[in-house]
Amino acid sequence: MLALTTFDDDEALVGMLRAGASGFVLKGVPAEDLHRAVRVVAGGAAWLDPAVTGRVLAIYRTPTPPRAGRHADFDALTGREREVLALIAQGNTNTEIGARLFVSEGTVKTHINQLFTKLQLRDRTAAIVFAFDHDLVPPLPDRGSRQSRSGQ
Repeated sequence: MLALTTFDDDEALVGMLRAGASGFVLKGVPAEDLHRAVRVVAGGAAWLDPAVTGRVLAIYRTPTPPRAGRHADFDALTGREREVLALIAQGNTNTEIGARLFVSEGTVKTHINQLFTKLQLRDRTAAIVFAFDHDLVPPLPDRGSRQSRSGQ
């Protein structure tokens, strides 16, 4: 997956990479760079927009504190809000979540707004990071290199 976004902040960058993106490109990148990024990621390699590469290295080099465990407000979520959060983290759209839970898209939006408020999250990217950090969804499998997939 190649993330194409206007969000030029560390939270969005880290969230997308943790969620499994193999590439990250900021909107406004020259067309030839976007084409190159698509080809590289489609070929199984990784791509980072040169504008964020230095920040990725800085984040990687910064020691991370141990996981805080459960968020203080996590217990305030209803069971349905937890389900919605897990489905967001799995990449489902509001329409898909509604169909899966047999509720309207408006109801899904209400649940999302409530969980964003309770967990003090600002967007879906932050929700995905939260869900992975708090083990609400299993980590993505290590896809390995193309060689390991082809058995070579």
